[in-house]
Amino acid sequence: MCGIVGYIGHEPAVSRLLGGLRELEYRGYDSAGIALLQADGLRCFKAVGKLSNLAAKLGDFESCGPVTAIGHTRWATHGKPTEANAHPHGLTHSQVVHNGIIENHVALRAALQTPFLSQTDSEVIVHLFERHLALRTGVEDPALAAFRATLDDLEGAYAILLISETEPGRIFFARKGSPLQLGFAEGGCHFASSDAPLVGLCTEALYLEDGQWGVANAEALILFDALGREVEPSSRLLPATSLAARKEGFRYFMEKEIYEQPRVLADILTGRLRNGAVVLDELGLQWLLPISSVTLCACGTSYHAALAGSYLLERLARVPARVEIASEFRYREPVLDPTGLFVVISQSGETADTLEAIKLAKTQGLATLALCNVDNSSIVREAARTLLLRAGIEKGVASTKAFSAQVLTLWLLALYWGQARGLLAGERHAIELAALNAVRDVMRVQRGTHERIQRLSKRYLHGHGFFFIGRDLFYPLALEGALKLKEISYLHAEGYPAGEMKHGPIALADAELFTIALMARSSLYEKVKSNVEELSAREATIIAISTEQFDLADDLIQIRPYAHPMLEFFEMLVVVQLLAMEIAVRLGNDVDMPRNLAKSVTVE
Repeated sequence: MCGIVGYIGHEPAVSRLLGGLRELEYRGYDSAGIALLQADGLRCFKAVGKLSNLAAKLGDFESCGPVTAIGHTRWATHGKPTEANAHPHGLTHSQVVHNGIIENHVALRAALQTPFLSQTDSEVIVHLFERHLALRTGVEDPALAAFRATLDDLEGAYAILLISETEPGRIFFARKGSPLQLGFAEGGCHFASSDAPLVGLCTEALYLEDGQWGVANAEALILFDALGREVEPSSRLLPATSLAARKEGFRYFMEKEIYEQPRVLADILTGRLRNGAVVLDELGLQWLLPISSVTLCACGTSYHAALAGSYLLERLARVPARVEIASEFRYREPVLDPTGLFVVISQSGETADTLEAIKLAKTQGLATLALCNVDNSSIVREAARTLLLRAGIEKGVASTKAFSAQVLTLWLLALYWGQARGLLAGERHAIELAALNAVRDVMRVQRGTHERIQRLSKRYLHGHGFFFIGRDLFYPLALEGALKLKEISYLHAEGYPAGEMKHGPIALADAELFTIALMARSSLYEKVKSNVEELSAREATIIAISTEQFDLADDLIQIRPYAHPMLEFFEMLVVVQLLAMEIAVRLGNDVDMPRNLAKSVTVE
């Protein structure tokens, strides 16, 4: 992984490939490369680090005439970030780019007994193809037969583009568990691992289904399913204009996306608050009412949103809720409620573990619902119902606006379900709706608060770690605050239930332990206060986020007072996001593309 582009046609290919890869930069990567096949032969260029390094290596080189080209940005899985491990990978006459994991690559390497130039699993693909091609002389379309035989040898997940000097003007492609799409325009055929590189070039895109594979030239393609049967391609419209975000005066995309959250939440609520009620037309009461329980399954930031959602679903809809980490769920041999709802949450809709989890739930006959930010993604296509997050493209690798969108959407789901079950009426219902209507203003960044966080950040660049603590709904927020900090600052941070500190972690308390205390006035304030006092008595440094003055706080970030816990939740969310960002900025880190991370995790 992490990004794929391809092109067949007569237009200049280098600029097209670099432009497409730039649209995918936000996903995170550590090396990049392109391979081009034109009249004078096959050429490959690779570089470690940013795309600017690859562009520098290319200099003023540009393709001329008919060209077949593939490009890739890599996030290291097998082997370190080096030029040898960067994609494309080649052998005698072919080059390949690959997203995903080839699980049996060690056995394949041993069976091939050919010299490998990289440590990657991906290189076996091109070795297999050339071996199969050599064995298929005299058959009709030997390259297509060799490509199919190569796919039959592979176990795992992949999106593959392969070109060969024996087949000028053709790209062989395949998708299993990792996204890949293509579109045609007057200039030729374009491939990409997401919409962004295609927007503005093509009006429609063919989204490959799992197991589909084939070959394309500049004007047409042949498409097969997993069983080798030819299928009719079916395209969908692409957006008319590029969705690529621009910083618009902000220092970082992450900062811009934090400031965008009020608009995102307003978009989510549009059309969903009508006639004094929450309305989710995407679901329908007849589908929802027979459901007896809910399982929420996700990874990372989305898992934290799921935890917050479980509190809301049980509290407002009185539906038994459990939360699962997708990477663990699959291997637990889980026993699920056959009349339950299985909810998966993913920003990209391509998270490999979450995608496999929903497939497992479907085999057990559960109703399925996806909360996702990307229409046409794999998870959306798997789910029976979808609630789109409406967050827009999120370019910062550390998720911000997608998390707030997920939590708000789960809050809407809980209220809709509670209404359907006749549990919300009168004053309580009015209070919830009033809070929903206030949430946009709550998430508006207060300039004074941001400036205070900027000043405070210089005090918290050392120490031996951070504890983010909270209770009730603010425990998932503590987990998310800690994750944001560790993702972009590279400092150790943990989220913990405030009441659990005395059961072990308090042993770490000293002046160099920084405790971020989420002290919500609307939820168990006195209990959290008591927990913080225990830490303060052991010399821990306390940063309190609260509506209240707190004498034991070494630093206080004061938020506005609210009666509803979700409004405190959302304003505190802005604070922990800004705090993580400003500490990372002080440390000189790349806030938008932190080391070792990728935006869309399409491998297990």
